[in-house]
Amino acid sequence: MARNLFGGTAADVAESVSGARIPGAVGTVWDGPSAGAAQITDLTDTTGAPVLQLVADVRGMVPNFYGPASGAERVWVDFGAGRVGLVSTTAGERLVQHQTAADPHQDRAFTNERLLNFLPLAGADLPVPAGADWARWVVPSTADTTGSAWKLKTADGTPYTRVLNSGALLLDTIGVRAALCIGAPAYGSGQAVINVSNSKATTTTTASVFRVQGDGSVISAGSVTASNVGSARLFSGPNAPSSPKAGDVWVQYA
Repeated sequence: MARNLFGGTAADVAESVSGARIPGAVGTVWDGPSAGAAQITDLTDTTGAPVLQLVADVRGMVPNFYGPASGAERVWVDFGAGRVGLVSTTAGERLVQHQTAADPHQDRAFTNERLLNFLPLAGADLPVPAGADWARWVVPSTADTTGSAWKLKTADGTPYTRVLNSGALLLDTIGVRAALCIGAPAYGSGQAVINVSNSKATTTTTASVFRVQGDGSVISAGSVTASNVGSARLFSGPNAPSSPKAGDVWVQYA
């Protein structure tokens, strides 16, 4: 630690028991006021030269000197009338420097380092280890359809895209027409880009009720209803449908 400066002020004087100044008095420096305190000999003058004896000047004033390398803020001097405490004369300046420093305790740097792999700083990259989850949200109940594990909202509080506690994903854009864009440049005809399963979703499930394949084909396990489809049905085989309806199509083959 840095040495702190002592003495050199109007209050730092060598006095007798009666309070008179003692020019040229030789004093000792201690690390405490009690009888069990240790004498401090690790002192220097303002040039850095060792101080062998603390000597008052011709006016009885205690000159400037630097305290021990341990950085003590207070020392006790004794010129024969008892020990008197001296506080470092630069304590106020160092306090101001400490208060105005960007990160005086290095706690911000420590916090940023510890959170680097948990919560990224704005604009920072977050390395995710292979096979690991970046974040987990534990919801109170899947029956909670109003709470959100994740929510995007505007400054006025209007909610947009969010993940509800029930697991539902609601896609609401803020002034953008394309609400959902799925890129699948390497998907083939046998791979599902969108797969709606009739069981719990996994990356390998094939028990799907609706699929959009990588080649653009759409496969539905049920009927497809649209304004340009109507109620027409398509049949194929050697025999005509048993209960045909208007608009049905039958492709006969032997």
